[in-house]
Amino acid sequence: MQGKHRFTLKPVSAALMMCWMAGQAHAADKTATAVLPTVTVTSDAAQDDADTFVAKKASGATKSDRPLIETSQSVSVITQAQIASQGAKNVPQALRYLGGVQSEAGGADYRFDTIVIRGFNADEYLDGLRLPTVTYWSRPNYDAYLLDRIEVVKGPNSVLYGQTSPGGVVNLVSKRPTADPYHEVYITAGNHNLMEGGLDLSGALDDDQHWLGRLTGTMSKSDTQVDDTKYKHYDIAPALTWQPDSNTSLTFLSQFRKDPDTGFYNQLPVEGTLVNNPNGHISSSFYGGQPGFDKYSRQQASVGYEFMHHFDDVWTVHQNLRYLQTKSDYKMVYPFGVVASAPEVNRYSMHIMEEFKAFDVDTRLQAKFDTGPVNHDLMFGVDYVHDDLRQNAGYGSASPLNYLDPDYSTPVADPAITSHNRLFMTQTGFYAQDQMKWQNWLLNLGGRYDEAQTRSTDLVAEDRTELNDYATTGRAGLMYLFDNGISPYVSYATSFQPQTGTSYTGTAFTPTKGKQSEAGVKYQPKGLDALFTAAVYDLKQQNVLTADPDHPNYSVQTGEIRSRGIELEAKANITPDWLVSTSYAYTDPEVTSSNDGNQGNSPVGIARHTAALWSEYALRGVLDGLSVGGGARYVGTSYANNANSLKVPAVTVFDAMARYRWQQWQLAMNVQNLTDKEYLNYCQDNGCHYGLRRQYMATLSYQW
Repeated sequence: MQGKHRFTLKPVSAALMMCWMAGQAHAADKTATAVLPTVTVTSDAAQDDADTFVAKKASGATKSDRPLIETSQSVSVITQAQIASQGAKNVPQALRYLGGVQSEAGGADYRFDTIVIRGFNADEYLDGLRLPTVTYWSRPNYDAYLLDRIEVVKGPNSVLYGQTSPGGVVNLVSKRPTADPYHEVYITAGNHNLMEGGLDLSGALDDDQHWLGRLTGTMSKSDTQVDDTKYKHYDIAPALTWQPDSNTSLTFLSQFRKDPDTGFYNQLPVEGTLVNNPNGHISSSFYGGQPGFDKYSRQQASVGYEFMHHFDDVWTVHQNLRYLQTKSDYKMVYPFGVVASAPEVNRYSMHIMEEFKAFDVDTRLQAKFDTGPVNHDLMFGVDYVHDDLRQNAGYGSASPLNYLDPDYSTPVADPAITSHNRLFMTQTGFYAQDQMKWQNWLLNLGGRYDEAQTRSTDLVAEDRTELNDYATTGRAGLMYLFDNGISPYVSYATSFQPQTGTSYTGTAFTPTKGKQSEAGVKYQPKGLDALFTAAVYDLKQQNVLTADPDHPNYSVQTGEIRSRGIELEAKANITPDWLVSTSYAYTDPEVTSSNDGNQGNSPVGIARHTAALWSEYALRGVLDGLSVGGGARYVGTSYANNANSLKVPAVTVFDAMARYRWQQWQLAMNVQNLTDKEYLNYCQDNGCHYGLRRQYMATLSYQW
């Protein structure tokens, strides 16, 4: 696999590591595919997708092995082959070529994944289990080199996942042990003093292949395009599979990560970035923090398993379980607004310490059987989530800073910790789904009932609030499979999300409700490795908080946001040597009901038009082994404030790649933002985020 977001295990002797791996090696001369870099086969469900952009399956859409062409919902898959080929350094960058998805709201700041689907912030899952959304600073982060694939399921998905965003779900799928041996080591170097390295070792641990193991690890450190800032992290993910027979499989998954340095706060004032400031322009390299004071360290660890057992030809039980713990210590000075009479930004300080623990388990019983001419894939499931967050915080001020000639000599006092809070969240859900097939017709019906409880305690004021929510959600989809590979479908789905807080009367807010109607068509031509999809949708979120017209500083749940759109996506190996991947999305979001004065306006940061094109070609003859490619990403204008009086300009960014493979060696070069364009990726009322400037990297890898 071509390394991308990689980084090696920390201080392990390179000599010892290479000796150990050599002892495990099998003489296997792996040949690169014509279009893509060689990648790892990580699971039976993903074997057909391992070395191609054109995925055929996505377990996150139905929690089953239903092919994408038979899924009556809009689903996009980013394989590890695509991640590696495009040189993506994190999950948001891996999604930048998808239609209907805006993943880089933080721009060059990739401390957190902030992904917007169809105009709504998306929820993130790892191996089908929910990642925390109640936290902010202790949110976990995952190196994309440790992932086999990323599945983007668009639209409401509460039937299978409980409380979720109406926009969709992003499911990260970890690499799993393989029976066939696979070994890779790599090293990456690039601008901003980037140095990365990593390894991926997988194979059977015994002759009978009852035990399979995999060890994936990365290490990375670099400066950034912003002065006085840097990233550094270490990541390791051991995995072990026990399969005593063909009917039983137990896979242990774990991941341990440490981030001594996690980059920078990328938000800068609107004046001087988006809006002209007579005192001067604020550069994308300007650092508005305080060297020696700012720090952001994060640690995360997770352990869990996936269990599967076939009782017979009909019944199968599945269970996924994970325990996750994260800790973060964040101390920062940040700019907020400008001084009117000078080229200076106002600054404030904060210190937040968090500890987060989460336990998730999902158990489902699956039955495949026939009732007359109708084939059923029936599933009953129950899942449970428990989150526990502790947060200590303090806030203060700092001296203004000249953004044209910054002087950081004025000391900043560490703000006193004055806030101590604890938050518990539990959710228990019961769901059922039946995927029925009769001749060429497919019908998917699903329903779910959830109980969710949130308990928040202010440990200083000794004040406690408790919210109990109950919700039922459903989904229905109908599809017809033509013999020529065309599959039109219609679907309807609902979702819910609990909300914190109370109204003026003390009544707890009810969950927001999402509902979506979608129609689309998928085309998988016979004899061509390709998948073409098109979808139109009408999506609404109701019970949104808006200002209480009778009681200032309070809210009522009469708000509504609607999003309509069109999405087109195509991935195809046109010839064995030529790959093309392209997408286009038109997203039309609107605040349809509000007391905040923004009814009829568009939410901030949502581009109406986005488009992307990526292509690569493998040369032959005397240049055999060389592949070249590149892409273009267009993001249209978006509104920068709730009043819709300011717009973020549209931007087109170009990327390029080249790689050469010789036997088991591969050298790859990736350049992102080829023309080094300075642009704004996202703006809101109180600030803007610069996009990533030119980033280039060279990766040398060896596979055996």
